[in-house]
Amino acid sequence: MDAYPLLPSFRQGILITALGSLSYALGRVIYNVFFHPLCRFPGPRGAACTRWWLAYKELGRGVSLSTLRAELHQKYGDIIRIAPNELHFARPTVYNEIYNSQNKWDKDYEYYRSFELDEAFFTQTDYLKSKHSRALVSNLFSRSAISEIQYLIRDQLDRFCDVLKQQNAAGKSSNLYLGFQCFSADAISKFLFATCFDQLSFPDFQGDIVKGIDMCMPSITLAKFSIVFVWMIRYCPPSILMILAPSLKGVVVFRTALETQVKSILQNPGLLDNAPHRVIYSELLNPEANKGLPQPTALKLCHEARVLFAAGSHTIGTTLMTGVYYLLRSPEAKQRLVDEVRTVWPLLDEAPSYEELEKLPFLTAVIKETLRIAVPTPAGLPRVVPPSGAIISGVDIPGGTVVSQSALFVSFSEDVFAQPHDFLPDRWLQPGSNALESWLVVFSKGPRSCLGINLAYCELYLTFAYIFRRFDVREDPIKRADLTWSEHFLPVFEGQHLHAYCDPRSE
Repeated sequence: MDAYPLLPSFRQGILITALGSLSYALGRVIYNVFFHPLCRFPGPRGAACTRWWLAYKELGRGVSLSTLRAELHQKYGDIIRIAPNELHFARPTVYNEIYNSQNKWDKDYEYYRSFELDEAFFTQTDYLKSKHSRALVSNLFSRSAISEIQYLIRDQLDRFCDVLKQQNAAGKSSNLYLGFQCFSADAISKFLFATCFDQLSFPDFQGDIVKGIDMCMPSITLAKFSIVFVWMIRYCPPSILMILAPSLKGVVVFRTALETQVKSILQNPGLLDNAPHRVIYSELLNPEANKGLPQPTALKLCHEARVLFAAGSHTIGTTLMTGVYYLLRSPEAKQRLVDEVRTVWPLLDEAPSYEELEKLPFLTAVIKETLRIAVPTPAGLPRVVPPSGAIISGVDIPGGTVVSQSALFVSFSEDVFAQPHDFLPDRWLQPGSNALESWLVVFSKGPRSCLGINLAYCELYLTFAYIFRRFDVREDPIKRADLTWSEHFLPVFEGQHLHAYCDPRSE
């Protein structure tokens, strides 16, 4: 008698399961290549077969998706099939066809789940579900609200300038890549939470949260292809996560601090009455705005806070660094900027307001050109075509197709911007340059565009003015910056950071 009568059946079951899975995968590949509604669109055969082709390129070969897109468009044309059910477009006019106020298309779930922040309005794929949450916090980011809290940004700029002076007095150049991110992290935390995470206090701008966010950005790319990795991040206890990835300690500390803050507010909502200004929780928990709806959960409050903090710190930091990098390589533009700012800021101890600075034409041109060339969010922001289908770039696109276009293909299009790879602020001051405004798409377009555009402009105007009015900035000749970056939704800079000596001006 067989001692293990069930063993053959178990083995057969394993074999049948394996063969079934293999047959399904093979059948899926055959369908994707020959029968899928997108099979007529050009692109690599591997991309048509499976999304794992992209995973191989990004994770296995370490190719930045921004670089890969450019190479594929050069080879295959204006429309490419970059995944079995996804198209990417190169022609710049397409941007306004996908991202506009009329299109209330859903976001692609497979992409946005990678942020592991399902409760935030930014990552909610359904437009209608995200609309209410976005409306709750939109007043906090209005032009008038930002104007009222500009003093918060000034306070952090004063702290930032003090650190730059100390570094200069010690004969050290300053890491402006990390420095600008520490400044923007402290500014956004004071704005959102009325609490400063004090990243500027770390020696040499080695802020734990700032560095942690920078280190964890590549995980977004991994999470695009692995739901298991998303679950691990979501459910892994903080103590274990810090053991597995010590470099992420700052992120864990940040998440824990937010969770503690949210718990305290939910237990005692009266704490919000003592806040020195309106904060994000005041808006999300507004009883009038939430009338007839359940109170937001602690998880939702944390997710909204994390998204807004990360977006408001990293993007501004990298944009400022990029602008300074190009100004240091354009001495004439740098001097014009200094001279213009002096006209409204003659005495160092009497800084002008945001409203005064935004009237300066060359400073405005510098900011627009910086945004254009920096592209702080180079990702494609994938949307799902509604069931009725759509005409994009003159082509009938089937319903359910995931479509996207990176802002890079607008910012660096020779059809829109002459000499697109050159830093030319004067392009925004030429007769008829107003026509270029519609092509500045770095904040995206439509009902799901960047909520923080007013805050971003306020920070950019104030920071460029403060840095170049208060300091004579010169790049460290030994640590020449390399702006090489790879796309992990946001740009992650891999080369030598921008280091500069900041000599205080006496008048």
